[in-house]
Amino acid sequence: MTDIFEYESPWGILGKLADFIFLENYLRSFLAQRNKVIKEFAESGEWKNILK
Repeated sequence: MTDIFEYESPWGILGKLADFIFLENYLRSFLAQRNKVIKEFAESGEWKNILK
């Protein structure tokens, strides 16, 4: 699975600075954790309980 996540921060140069300082790393970590949870559900069979 490949996530493609595109975003653009508002506020011009201040937004780009926020991206550089913390936002990009935060979003990468968020997506990695999200994918980990999805994988655990898929491999454990827990998804069957959700789809009932």
